[in-house]
Amino acid sequence: MFVLPALFVAGGSCITKVYALDRSSGHSTVSIQKQTNDVDDDVDGSSVKTAKSSTSPILASPVQRYDEEQSSSSEMVEGPPSTADLTKAPLEALSSVVDATRNAIRSYLAGNKDEAVKSLEYAADQGHAPAQWKLARMYAEGDGVPRDDLRAFEAFSKVCDRHADEAPDSPTAPFVANAFVALGSYYLNGIPNSAVKANPSRAREMFNYSASYFGDAQAQLILARLYLEGIGGSKDMKQAVRWLNLSAEKGNRIAQAQLGQLLFSGEAGMKQRARGLMWLSVARVGADPQKDAWIIDAHEEAMEKASEADRYAAIAYGSQREKRSK
Repeated sequence: MFVLPALFVAGGSCITKVYALDRSSGHSTVSIQKQTNDVDDDVDGSSVKTAKSSTSPILASPVQRYDEEQSSSSEMVEGPPSTADLTKAPLEALSSVVDATRNAIRSYLAGNKDEAVKSLEYAADQGHAPAQWKLARMYAEGDGVPRDDLRAFEAFSKVCDRHADEAPDSPTAPFVANAFVALGSYYLNGIPNSAVKANPSRAREMFNYSASYFGDAQAQLILARLYLEGIGGSKDMKQAVRWLNLSAEKGNRIAQAQLGQLLFSGEAGMKQRARGLMWLSVARVGADPQKDAWIIDAHEEAMEKASEADRYAAIAYGSQREKRSK
């Protein structure tokens, strides 16, 4: 029995419903010319790392590096202003978008989210993608501000409109990739009591862009699910396996487990029990007993059904994969 867990997640693990769209037309302003690692729920990539946490590691890391650099030279020069001082800095004192973003991060971490929003809005108006992304996440989750899905969508749309052609290996890319994942989720579910209706085919375009152009592992996983279930277009098992494999190779545990189930059961078109068992074993490592109980169950079931030859072959496949990844 092929079991698929509840999936859709913005920015990292499984995607929950997020909504938004253009207030007037109900359509995104994003123009797709071509179709998409770890904002992990994080953008860690993603899963975007997908950005599942309101204090995204990717957004916070520049501050951490900045603090480390400053502390290393504290014996020679006076240190930077304290966090408390920075949270009180007026917006007019911000000399650049970088300063605004730093102030936003420090204010956010200090619990001063009102000041963080002001600084993020300043940086976002200048086209700073990470600031636009973080502001969108705050409105989407009601984090420090009243939840406003339409405002969240507008901020995500700005990221996608202005940075769709960002180099996939640039520091900004994870934020943009996750923004496309978020827009895909909006189109997939629609917004209750609004002009925004579910548009699965448009959702597939968003996920496809993030998955193909940016190589985002979370988008690849979701796109595979759309192909498996025929959402937003026809079912295509080969495409589903392709996208699952790409996501699995990037370390996405859900993709690894689902790919393993498909290959072991033969639902992918032909049985590849050893490869399927290998992927289930990889997914089983580090699986959380509560959140990933279905992965543990699937692995145990496959182990019971596998022959001794299947198990030895799975070990061999696993060894080959480890060598390739080194």
